[in-house]
Amino acid sequence: MVFIMSKILYSTLFIIFTVSSYAECLVNVPEEIADKIAHGHAWTNHGSEFSEKKRIANIEMPDTQKIGNPEEFQNHIRTIMMTKTPKIIPGNRKVYWDDNTGTIVFYDPLSNDCGTAFRPNDGKEYYERVLMRKESDKDRSKMKAYQPSTKTTSQMRKTSNFQCDGRKHCSQMKSCEEATFFLNNCPNTKMDGNNDGIPCEKQWCN
Repeated sequence: MVFIMSKILYSTLFIIFTVSSYAECLVNVPEEIADKIAHGHAWTNHGSEFSEKKRIANIEMPDTQKIGNPEEFQNHIRTIMMTKTPKIIPGNRKVYWDDNTGTIVFYDPLSNDCGTAFRPNDGKEYYERVLMRKESDKDRSKMKAYQPSTKTTSQMRKTSNFQCDGRKHCSQMKSCEEATFFLNNCPNTKMDGNNDGIPCEKQWCN
């Protein structure tokens, strides 16, 4: 009896831990979404791309839109979301493209900072590749979006050559298949910096 209760408690804690590792975006209007994105990982990782001296994909930021802090970044993201028509992509996400500044914005309802925004090095070609990935990749809509697996380690062994073992980074992966498994099944991974659902694009999934 004690063994059975311990087993139930362990399984419950495992499910709570894995589900809590994937927070959701709790806002749904452009102003608030832009605020979350601008004050999340997007500014930390990509803020410098919007500065006065940065030129990406042969596009320079217009003088009226050069960005120096998260509040200006928020306004830039909000303007794009309010003026551009989004495309729906896997995982119930929306992607916006701004030709004027070469900015791509992802709204992700299943990300705790609501998505991301950056200026891809290959400009609009990157945006077009994102749209083409709808059917060809192991997208998150086929994996029930960001929902983590609640299988036990032994169950995972039966359905995959991989298992969650604490690794989080692309440098610890050995293939795109392995990175994709970790992104879709394991908590707290750090392999999809731009939140487009494709892990380790520079190292493995290019």
